[in-house]
Amino acid sequence: MNKLLIKNSVGRGITLNELIRQANKLLENCGFQYAFCGGWAIDLFIGEETRKHGDIDILAYWPERNTIIQYMQSLGFHVYEMLGNGKAHQITDIRDQIKSKRNIFCCTQDCELVRLLATDKTDVYFIDFKHIGQTKLNFIEFLFNDKDGTALLYARNHAIKLALTDAVLYKDHLPYLAPEMCLLYKSTDTEREGYQSDYENAVANMNQRQRRWLNDALAIMYPQGHKWNL
Repeated sequence: MNKLLIKNSVGRGITLNELIRQANKLLENCGFQYAFCGGWAIDLFIGEETRKHGDIDILAYWPERNTIIQYMQSLGFHVYEMLGNGKAHQITDIRDQIKSKRNIFCCTQDCELVRLLATDKTDVYFIDFKHIGQTKLNFIEFLFNDKDGTALLYARNHAIKLALTDAVLYKDHLPYLAPEMCLLYKSTDTEREGYQSDYENAVANMNQRQRRWLNDALAIMYPQGHKWNL
């Protein structure tokens, strides 16, 4: 089997970051579909860890949202849905959700990556994320997406779609979002730390079909042009 490697400080190859394997083990019998996305997906595609990652992002599907919430709660995680404007709502009952954003995050009580400050509303908090890099499996973020019978739909424009067989790839049994779709999501904030290097590393390894799909999608989303147009 072709093992995914990361590079340690002296340049020797070592096996994939244990954190990702732990996350996959946590989810592999969960009963819902998922795939790693964000920067980790780019590294899974490339085959080595290229930079520090702030957290673990997971692609999921809207119809399985409640199942995911209950599953993570059963493991002892607290679940919060993002509200925008620096606020989050803790979901303690799946019948009480706001669903104003497409992402939820799950963290343990002792998670050092996020600080929650009370507001004047019950179960609503100001959130302060600490960008220190995740080292323990105490935080997972889920980003919800739609799909039709055969394709994953881009959340910001459902006219842009990618066949499911091309959208979710695997490395050593680890499912991850294809780089062309990852980069399309990252295209809205190219100055964010790590995003430009993600683009450069991914494009250097993408095939012609993947590059063409990304270029066509960017042309739709940015008719005036985008710095990542190929």
